[in-house]
Amino acid sequence: MNQQLAEWIYEGAVALTQGDKARALDLLMRVVTEDEEIPEAWLWLSGAVDDPDDQRTALENVIALDPENPHARQGLAILDGSA
Repeated sequence: MNQQLAEWIYEGAVALTQGDKARALDLLMRVVTEDEEIPEAWLWLSGAVDDPDDQRTALENVIALDPENPHARQGLAILDGSA
């Protein structure tokens, strides 16, 4: 992963934790547009989108790239109502 993508992920994560979903969404979408194979970007993106279908898509992308990711598995369980 290049330095720019790493910075966008970091800045997106910070924005999300500070409640700035719009900025987080913008930054994280840039990352996944540039490189679709970064599970961390998809995981943070799942928290930046409001639509449950979009959340599921992001979490499923994490699982496709990192099948054992506990955070993505927990997120999917919550969406499925089984957590």
